[in-house]
Amino acid sequence: MAPSSSPNALPQPMLEALLQKLGAAVLARVGTGHTFRLIGDPPPWWATTFTSSPKSPIDVRSLAPFLRHFLDECESAWKDDPGRVVRSGPWSHRDLTSIQHQFEATALTVSRRPLLLIERVDERFDQIQALLQHARDQRLHHLDQVKTHERTHISLTGSLAIATQERNDVLALLQHLDLAAIVTNQEGCVTFISPRCLNWIECPPAKIIGQPWEESLPLDSTDRKHLRHTWNALAPQRGRRPLRLIGTTPRWIDYEIHADPHSSERRIILLHDRTEIQHLRQQLHHQTQFHDLVGRSPSMLQIYQLVRDVARVDSTVLIEGETGTGKELIARAIHYSSPRKDRPFIAANCAGLTDSLLGSQLFGHKRGAFTGAIDDHHGLFESADGGTLFLDEIGDIPTSVQTSLLRVLQEKEITRLGETRPRKVNVRILAATHHNLNEDVIRGTFRADLLYRIRVARIHLPPLRDRRDDIPLLIQALLGQVCAATGKAITNLHPDSLHLLMIYAWPGNVRELKSAIEFAVISARTTCLMPSDFPEELHRPQPHHLSPVPQDSPRPEPKAQLLHALQQAQGNRTEAAKLLGISRATLYRRLLAHHIEMAE
Repeated sequence: MAPSSSPNALPQPMLEALLQKLGAAVLARVGTGHTFRLIGDPPPWWATTFTSSPKSPIDVRSLAPFLRHFLDECESAWKDDPGRVVRSGPWSHRDLTSIQHQFEATALTVSRRPLLLIERVDERFDQIQALLQHARDQRLHHLDQVKTHERTHISLTGSLAIATQERNDVLALLQHLDLAAIVTNQEGCVTFISPRCLNWIECPPAKIIGQPWEESLPLDSTDRKHLRHTWNALAPQRGRRPLRLIGTTPRWIDYEIHADPHSSERRIILLHDRTEIQHLRQQLHHQTQFHDLVGRSPSMLQIYQLVRDVARVDSTVLIEGETGTGKELIARAIHYSSPRKDRPFIAANCAGLTDSLLGSQLFGHKRGAFTGAIDDHHGLFESADGGTLFLDEIGDIPTSVQTSLLRVLQEKEITRLGETRPRKVNVRILAATHHNLNEDVIRGTFRADLLYRIRVARIHLPPLRDRRDDIPLLIQALLGQVCAATGKAITNLHPDSLHLLMIYAWPGNVRELKSAIEFAVISARTTCLMPSDFPEELHRPQPHHLSPVPQDSPRPEPKAQLLHALQQAQGNRTEAAKLLGISRATLYRRLLAHHIEMAE
């Protein structure tokens, strides 16, 4: 939901009117008749144009015949539509020296007070310079008209001064309204910055005025990039993006960029404080997220508390859950909530490696320990000394490496391959698996004593299909990550797309959800994600027969279990591996071990 406008924000019609009417005579209505009083000093051209005294009440109808008819149109606007701005269009009038000029009148209401603005709209800069030169030539050739031309010279010089200072009145209004505002010239350098904005950025005006606008706001590189993109857009940007001002008191702001009607290269930036709103958003964020984990379902809230509990102690933790549920995120949350948070966190995937490669990776090796060992190499246990080592897919560790790992857990020491001297290590071990390790122990593929060592504490992550209430929160978080990575601005999700994501089974869990969102963001042609933007498999009917092998039924023989999973998955080995809770590589090994045909 877009933030509401600031109560002090300057309405766009007023902003444009002020920019176009600087240097005008401003008259305020007295009572309900045709009598007006001039506000402030009259413009320089008043004395040479009208006989009425600027200090006395003025019957506007007596200034020019055109104004008699224009006032009739203004009456209805002032009476029936106070927010309306009525412009007369150009009209001609001769001044007291019989020189014809072009004028324009504007009627508007400010604070329920009818105002009439009269501006002389003669060509300014180039025409004034030409007329000044002409006045000088005439002065040389017509000495008898010196007095007249001196008066013309003074009048035109005054108009030129008004043109060069035309922004001062707008800037004064910005200050009076206490807006945070920055005004830049054609080169993009700051020509004005309001006191409120100076207070926000904690910098004296001398260091800001005349400097490029990019250097005036203390922003990080990402926010600066967003602001630069908006700045360079051809059309004026009145939409808002949140920015974070860096300082002793960080502040969140929204901004609007308006083009000056007189020059599309000049800009006015209006800033609005959204710090309080951002703080409320952060409070909501803390209630729905824990480290990089997202969710507020009862199961996730229970997991957050388990993470806090196990983080206080140094026990080994086994994290169980299907592929893609976020087991490594849980491990990182435990580490960064623990006293070891300032020491290394190292993750190692144990799947698909041979005994020697995995042993070398974990424990290190001595030069010449095996073919290719050309240098001494320390392993991940030594690299993680003082910190945490996360062993992912621990159920795929070969039996020989399991024995070495058990010794590490018992003795707190490792021995590099090719050495006999043990080395002490101070490492906390977190392990994760999507296997049923109890079954692996029964089959003899996993050591029971190692299981008891790593399962001192355990955390089970539910699949995404069992916590669907968290899907909208996950979508919001993942969409923000993907948009930041791709640079695409996706503002919302179509309701039909949300329904599609809510009913899908998500066999790949959060990892698959992120992949689907990234696919949709890349495919999207608008700022809204439509159902057609998502991968094709999300639109297919859900196969009800792809249910996990029952855990509470009598355990079938390993070969029968493999055949049952392949039948359930219609021969798809990837789906069969998911149903069994094992990796595809492990499935291949078991199929070979039981002499099961591997053709799809």
